[in-house]
Amino acid sequence: MLWAILSGAAAVTNAVYFITHKEFLKKLDANLLAACDFFCIAAFLFVLSLSNGIPATTGPLFLPAILITTILNVVATMLIFRALTISDISLAIPMLSFTPLFLIATAFFLLGELPSVEGTLGIIIIVAGSYILNTAAEHTRLSDPFRTMYTDKGVRIMLYVAFLYSIAINFDKMVVLESDVFYGPAIVFLLLGIAFGILSVLSYRGFLPAVPGRLCQRELSRNGTTPATNWRYLAGAGILTGMLVTIEAVCINSAYLVQIVPYVIALKRMSIILVVLYGTIVFQEGEILRRLTGAAMMVLGAVLILAFL
Repeated sequence: MLWAILSGAAAVTNAVYFITHKEFLKKLDANLLAACDFFCIAAFLFVLSLSNGIPATTGPLFLPAILITTILNVVATMLIFRALTISDISLAIPMLSFTPLFLIATAFFLLGELPSVEGTLGIIIIVAGSYILNTAAEHTRLSDPFRTMYTDKGVRIMLYVAFLYSIAINFDKMVVLESDVFYGPAIVFLLLGIAFGILSVLSYRGFLPAVPGRLCQRELSRNGTTPATNWRYLAGAGILTGMLVTIEAVCINSAYLVQIVPYVIALKRMSIILVVLYGTIVFQEGEILRRLTGAAMMVLGAVLILAFL
């Protein structure tokens, strides 16, 4: 099951990506960081595409799929940056487990892909894990955790992201099917880099509200950090995350070629357990046993999906 190994590798790099961004956002403007990330990813993928050979032709759905997934990913990325600045990483990121739930409908509608009955059961377990993740000692009613999901803005934002991803992922697969695992995604990331570069300039010029992270950057300047140091930090952050996401993109796009989207993404969501472990121990976000139990149930649901392929 090569696709499962590829999805697992994507899960690890995805977890490291979110963990590093939690730190980078404390010092860097979110839009500028995203632009640097995406340009680096595009550069790496174009190099791989040149080495592999640029496709002579692309399918008829190539350009529409690129346009749609770019727009959806711009919105989703902006929401992720926002969520990571206002909520615990071990509460926010696990909400992406709902992506496979939404994918049952979106993948069937857009790609004609439908999971088995056992796979549906796995998704139910994922939802149950989310329920446990959002319980706390002060909760006295069964509805309290769902109220937490609604009242915690960061968690709620990540639920929106999960839904947007459930749509965008289908178009990501279309891009790969209409080109290859390097060339099409490289163009998508290049467009994302341009989009966030424009957003960064507009924010800097005052045409858009300040982005989370900018206040921290101004604080560094007041403390004597030079612009050159900030630019070196930005370049290092972009190269590191660029390498991580390049590995993730190549692995997950290769898995798309041999397995349906809901199963590939379900296994990729095993990154949750790594993110929760890091968030509760390193960031000391608290309630490690409860959060790990909930995240583990989410992963169990993904494993159940895979066990009955």
